[in-house]
Amino acid sequence: MQLTINIQNEKLAEKIIRFLKSFQDKGVEILNYQEKKDNLVNKKRDEEFTKKQWKEIVMNTHSADKDDDEYLYEAAWEFYNEKYSG
Repeated sequence: MQLTINIQNEKLAEKIIRFLKSFQDKGVEILNYQEKKDNLVNKKRDEEFTKKQWKEIVMNTHSADKDDDEYLYEAAWEFYNEKYSG
């Protein structure tokens, strides 16, 4: 079975292609698809940076120090402050 689709929204197309790629091991083959060259260059550059700097990236993540509720309270405070201060 073959399926041809035309997707106008580029971001949506990327998500659908990623989804379809997850089924490649089950026999799904994607034909006539070429990633943009810019995306490939950026992806490769990001992967190289991540491989070299992974420890610094992980160590600078402070999410373990904060409770999720604390984030929600801060976000709510900012929202109401902006909404009612003007």
